[in-house]
Amino acid sequence: MSGIIPILILVVTLALAILYCFWGYRYLRVIMFLYAFFIGAYYSYTYLGGTFPDLGNWLWLICIGVGLLLAFLAFFFIKFAMFVAGGIIGLMLFDLLRNTFPEWFSSLNSLPLFLVGLTFFVLLGLLTFASRRHFVIIFSSVYGAYSLIHTAGALIGLCFNTALIGSITIGNYQDIFSSVNVFNQASIWVMVIPVVIFAIAGMIAQYRFTSSKAKH
Repeated sequence: MSGIIPILILVVTLALAILYCFWGYRYLRVIMFLYAFFIGAYYSYTYLGGTFPDLGNWLWLICIGVGLLLAFLAFFFIKFAMFVAGGIIGLMLFDLLRNTFPEWFSSLNSLPLFLVGLTFFVLLGLLTFASRRHFVIIFSSVYGAYSLIHTAGALIGLCFNTALIGSITIGNYQDIFSSVNVFNQASIWVMVIPVVIFAIAGMIAQYRFTSSKAKH
């Protein structure tokens, strides 16, 4: 995992974040197909690659298979798609806690971290499924805004640290992305303010889009 691959991951994440922020509910099936595939492949690659480094080429096949399985489930079963939408919020909260309180998670290895993340995914997924439209709109806007700003910060940071791109591996890419992210090097308000602005814009846009759709 080196060279252009980390850049592609960030670009895909940025594109999905924009879609999720402004059209998360209206095009829920399509966006959830893309998100479920990306999240399934990404997290299985991260976990399996770190835990079983000898898998070799099988790692890619397994991760693509996991991603496709989640993607088709999300597309053909809308209730599952809404569950996944909430689960993604759970993963966002989990990552936010890990970054805010690293001392809480420093003693955990890959498996406990995976299980904690899975717990967040399931709990928020169930909450989303229970509240439906409003929860999806609000939290897809918030998550999309957060992901958009956070990913943009990493991309900007990499543009000023291009020498690091070739040294990125499966074992250190998260640390490198975090270290170069311009928002991680500034006051938290520098990130919070644009996230709030984009989240509000996303909610307004989604409620307008869904209202227009309902009238037709």
